[in-house]
Amino acid sequence: MQTQQLCYDNGAWDQAVTLDIADPQQVLVLLFGNLVEHQAALDSLYSQLPQAHFIGATTSGEISQHQITDNGLVATILAFKHTQIRLTQRIIKQAEASYDIGAEIATELQGDDLKWLLVLSDGLHVFGSDLTQGLVDNLPDTVAITGGLAGDNFKFQQTFILAQDQLLTKQVVAVGLYGHALEVSHGSRGGWLPFGPERMITAAQGHQLFELDNQPALAVYKEYLGDMVEALPASGLRFPLEISQPGSDTKLVRTMLAVDEQAQSITFAGGISKGATARLMRANAESIINGAASAIDICLESIKHPQVAILISCIGRKQLLKQMTGEEVDVVKEQLNQATQICGFYSYGEIAPFDNNHFAELHNQTMTITCLFESCTDY
Repeated sequence: MQTQQLCYDNGAWDQAVTLDIADPQQVLVLLFGNLVEHQAALDSLYSQLPQAHFIGATTSGEISQHQITDNGLVATILAFKHTQIRLTQRIIKQAEASYDIGAEIATELQGDDLKWLLVLSDGLHVFGSDLTQGLVDNLPDTVAITGGLAGDNFKFQQTFILAQDQLLTKQVVAVGLYGHALEVSHGSRGGWLPFGPERMITAAQGHQLFELDNQPALAVYKEYLGDMVEALPASGLRFPLEISQPGSDTKLVRTMLAVDEQAQSITFAGGISKGATARLMRANAESIINGAASAIDICLESIKHPQVAILISCIGRKQLLKQMTGEEVDVVKEQLNQATQICGFYSYGEIAPFDNNHFAELHNQTMTITCLFESCTDY
């Protein structure tokens, strides 16, 4: 595998594409950042890589090899030697159809040698947990599934997904990578710590939480926020919800997106199930950074020297870390070779297994890392 990263700045890419590409159809271009305002930047890449597979997302911050940017644009080019690529996309007409969209994508991209499925989705008009479950239920256990939900720099108004030359809102794009030469590992950790009593979710629908222990959910939340109540829902990013599903040995974390004072309900970035239990969570900078370190440690258990590391981290982490945001990326870089190509973005939801022994799920408030290595020879 060959890689190259380009950053768009002052109206131009900082360099031209210089890779010596053997097969132009075995090239995947990942674009994260302000895609809406930089059509000229996209056109430039299309002209240089006319047969490549392009996918991308708007973000709440871009992670590149050397820095974290806001409202920038980063292109990471992966030119494979033995790995085949297939791309598909869907429009989310109704969020309630998210599971079916996942199932359709899985069915279309299914293949005997499918190793990894990367999925990027609109971040505001999808039930990300349902989308992920649709993928998991219709793919073999041997297929790694990772990805994330697009952002829009904390505006929570409109996010966009790029699939080839189609930049659209309410879109899902997925690429399947095929071949025995490709190795994939993944890790997902948060660093958030639960506090307070565990409460039963007694009323919920979709992403909306109505009651905890038969009490209005928003009223319960406000008991813990103190003087931060006036800053809701933004202050709620500091207090995600830990969900324990009956029969599951993993815990999900959900980020607050909106509150409804009249209904006394809270809307989260992932699905909320009646009958599960929930606890509030909080964190400090040290625990968040340690979570990122744990995620890369899990990845390196399977791939010692990855060629690529894709980091997708939650906006809630960025809000808490603020000027220390770069430290959670730095702690990952410290465990990698200098030659490892690093890219990614800050998201409205992260899709990955908890580790290499679990199925993919939608997470919030996590650092999710996918590591890739392509061996020199196919099998």
